[in-house]
Amino acid sequence: MGRFPVVGTGRRSLSSGNTPAHPATASASSADGADTATDQGPSWPVFRRLLLDYVVPQWRVALVATATMLAYAASEAAFVALIRPLLDDGLVAQDAAVIRFYAALLVGILILQGITFFISQYLTGLVGREMIKRLRLTAHDRLLALPQAAFDHLSTGQTISRLTYEAEQTANASTKAAITIIRDGVTAVLVLGYMVYLSPRLMLITGLVLPVIAGLVATINHRFRQLSRRVHHAVGSVGTVAEETVHAHPEIKLFGQADHERRRFERLNERSRRQSMKFAATRFASVPLIRLTVGIALAITLNLVTLDAVVEALTVGTISSFIGAMLLLNRPLKGLVKVNADLQKGLTAARRIFEIIDMPAERDDGMRTLARAQGHIALDGVRFSYDGEREVLHGIDLEVAAGETVALTGPSGSGKSTLVHLLPRFYEATAGQIRLDGVPITEYRLADLRRQFAPVSQDTTLFNTTVAENIAYGAPEGASRAAIERAAEVAYARGFIEQLPHGLDTEIGEDGALLSGGQRQRIAIARAVIKDAPVLILDEATASLDTESERYIHAAFERLMAGRTAFVIAHRLSTVEGAGQILFLEDGRIVERGTHAELLARNGRYAGLYRMQLAPQGGRSG
Repeated sequence: MGRFPVVGTGRRSLSSGNTPAHPATASASSADGADTATDQGPSWPVFRRLLLDYVVPQWRVALVATATMLAYAASEAAFVALIRPLLDDGLVAQDAAVIRFYAALLVGILILQGITFFISQYLTGLVGREMIKRLRLTAHDRLLALPQAAFDHLSTGQTISRLTYEAEQTANASTKAAITIIRDGVTAVLVLGYMVYLSPRLMLITGLVLPVIAGLVATINHRFRQLSRRVHHAVGSVGTVAEETVHAHPEIKLFGQADHERRRFERLNERSRRQSMKFAATRFASVPLIRLTVGIALAITLNLVTLDAVVEALTVGTISSFIGAMLLLNRPLKGLVKVNADLQKGLTAARRIFEIIDMPAERDDGMRTLARAQGHIALDGVRFSYDGEREVLHGIDLEVAAGETVALTGPSGSGKSTLVHLLPRFYEATAGQIRLDGVPITEYRLADLRRQFAPVSQDTTLFNTTVAENIAYGAPEGASRAAIERAAEVAYARGFIEQLPHGLDTEIGEDGALLSGGQRQRIAIARAVIKDAPVLILDEATASLDTESERYIHAAFERLMAGRTAFVIAHRLSTVEGAGQILFLEDGRIVERGTHAELLARNGRYAGLYRMQLAPQGGRSG
C-alpha cells in the first residue's frame, strides 16, 4: 500500500490501486490537449473581492497613495494648461516677466510630479506586497486545513504556481490597475475637460474617435481574458512536470525515460512559449492601434485649424495647447489599454488562488476534548469509497484493546493503508462507525484526535533542516534538547547522529537526502517517540531496509511500541509474527484474522503466503 501522510507536509500519501491517478500526471497530460483552466466569468466580482478583502484593510496607505496619484494627474493637466498663457501672454506678447513666471511654475510642477510619482509608486507597491503576503498566507492556511481527499485532485506543480507566480500576478493586477485607473484615468478626464474648455468645436473630432477607441479596448479585453487563461494553465503545467522530474529522477533514469520526459517538458514548454507570445502580440499590437486612432484624430484636427473660420476664433496658444493636450492624451489612453493586459492576467491568477481559498476545509465539528487516549479502538461495519461509487472497504469490524499490536497484511490494493487513514480522519468513513475509547471519533476535536496518533512509514518525510529540528517536529509545543537526545537514544539513532559533522545540528538536505534509508527511519521513530502518542501506525516501515538496518529498526520499534496500541502494515510476514492479532485483507475485506499460530494452523491465505515467503530460506513451514 501507500505511505502514511505526515500532517502538514502537503505530500500525497496514497499510491495504491484504490486511489485516484496521480493528479500531477493527469494535469500535465491535460495540458497537452484542450485547455482545462477555470472558466473566466465576469471580472468585476474578482476585482471587488481583491479590493474589499485585501486593499480596504490597508485603507490609510491606499488613501495617501490615491491622493498623490490625483496630485500627479492634476500636475499633468496643469503642464499642458501652461502652454496657452505661456505662448499668448508671454512669447507672443513678448513679456519677459510672464515668461520667467511660467518657467518657474514649470519647474515647480516638475518637482511636484517627481515627489508625487515616487510616493504613489512606493505606497502602491507597499499595498501590493502586503496583498501578496496575505494571499499566500490565506491560501497556505487553507491548504493546511483541506481534507486529504482534496490533495488527491490537486496538482502539486499547479498549486505551487498559484502560491508563487500567480500571487505576484494578482498583485500586479491591483497595483498597476490602481495606478493606471486613478492616475491615467483622472489625467485623461482632466485633459479632455480642458480640451472642451479650449474649443468645443475641435473637441467634437476627438469625441467621434472615443467610441472607436472604446470598441478597440472591448475587443482587446476579450482577447486578453482568453489568452491569460491559457498562459496560466501552460505555466502551471510546466511547473507540474518540473516537480515530477525533481521527485522522480531515480525512476526516470532507471527506466530509461529521460528522452520521454525531455520531450514531454519541451512540448509543454513550447506551448507555454506560444501562449505567452500570443499574449505579448495582442498586448503590443493594441498600443499602436490606439495611437494610430489618436493620430488620425490629430491629423484631422491639424487640417481643421487651417480653415479660416476656425483660425479666426483661436489664438496660437489655444491651438498649440489643444494639440499638446491631444498628444498628452495619448499616454494615459495607451496606459489604460496596456494595463488591461496585466489586469486580465492578474484577475485570472486571482481566480485560481481563490479556488484554493474557497475549497471547503475538512470537517471539525467535534466538541469533545481529549488529553490522552487509552488506545482502545473499535470499528463497526466500516465502509469507504474514494469516488462514492466503488467501495474499497466493505464492512470492516475490528476491536483493538489498549496497548495491543494489530498487524494488517494482504496483497497490494487490499485496503490496508486506507483503513488506517480513517483512524485520524484523513478520510471520512462512508458508512459504519469508528470509536476511540468508546467514543465515535467524529465527536472529538480534530486536533485532539490526531494528537493520539504517531506515524512511521517507509517513505518518511524529512525536512531540509537539522536533525534536531526534524526530531522535534513530533512535538508541536516544542521539545528541549534533553528530550530530543532521549528520543534519539530510544530510536537507536544516537550512534550515527554523533558521527555526523555537527551532530544533532547537522542539516540533512531535502527530504533527508544526506541520510541512508535506515537512518531516516530512525529519525522518524525518534519523532514518534518525542510525540509520545498512545497509538502508533507503522506503514511498511521496514520494507526497503537491509538486514542490519532492519535489526536496529525492530529494536527501536520494540521500545516505541511498549504500552502503546499499534497498527503495523507489512507485506513481509516474518515481521508481524508477534502481533496480538493479524488481519489478512483482500479486496477491502478481512478474510482471515487471528494470531500467527492460529492462522498457520488454518492453512489459509496467510499460511500460504507465509510459506511462499520462507520458501527461498529452506521451505520452512508452520
